[in-house]
Amino acid sequence: MPQRLIIVDGYNVIHRAPLLRPGPDRTLREAREKLVNLLSWAVGKGDTRFLVVFDGAEGVGAEERESRVEVRYSKPPQKADDVIRVLVEEQIENERRVTVVTADLEVARHARAMGADVSLSDLFLASVLGPVQPESPEKPPSLSKKEIEEWAEIFRRGRTEPASPDDEG
Repeated sequence: MPQRLIIVDGYNVIHRAPLLRPGPDRTLREAREKLVNLLSWAVGKGDTRFLVVFDGAEGVGAEERESRVEVRYSKPPQKADDVIRVLVEEQIENERRVTVVTADLEVARHARAMGADVSLSDLFLASVLGPVQPESPEKPPSLSKKEIEEWAEIFRRGRTEPASPDDEG
């Protein structure tokens, strides 16, 4: 049975979670480390691996690996979204079971069109963190009605129906 690979849109996830988001008490580097640590210990054992992709402004194309969690940084002018698209295509081609964790609709559409599963960042975090109290009284970002409809369409379409040309960009 092929190993499950979960590709995480790193900054997308970090900026959607008050427990991870940088702020007065947490640098961006600390936020990245917290996400990697969370994935390392919070998600059960098994054959699942994580590949977290960040924009490379600070990491400048570097790669890091910690147990089942690998970190990659895009090499400017390439963006993390571009790296995720290429990774999905490579892994699907190698018959890997792939899930992409993002709240970016374009990344999600591409992943779904290639045959990968897609998990909305907020739902993924809720499944990993469980019920938690937010660190700040700030209201977490919510999806607009249009975004909810677009996500619903992505999930309704599933893997069996090919993406329309309009979905590519």
